[in-house]
Amino acid sequence: MAAKRKSPQKRQGSDLFIVDNSDADWKVLQYLHDWCQLSRQMDIATGFFEVGALLGLDDEWQKVDQIRILMGDEVAPHTR
Repeated sequence: MAAKRKSPQKRQGSDLFIVDNSDADWKVLQYLHDWCQLSRQMDIATGFFEVGALLGLDDEWQKVDQIRILMGDEVAPHTR
């Protein structure tokens, strides 16, 4: 999952921040939950998408004006 910070300034390489679930204590779900409180929009790229993950964010994802998701071709059966 990659999240980009949106700003009126020119973007730099440091504006791209990659989060994955490889760390035992810091998961994508927690990062997205926290990011929803700070951002107006999110760009997410993921190899596997589960629509139920939005439920894991509770209502936090609804605080974001725009969410763009670029996803791979692997999805859970009920997401398809």
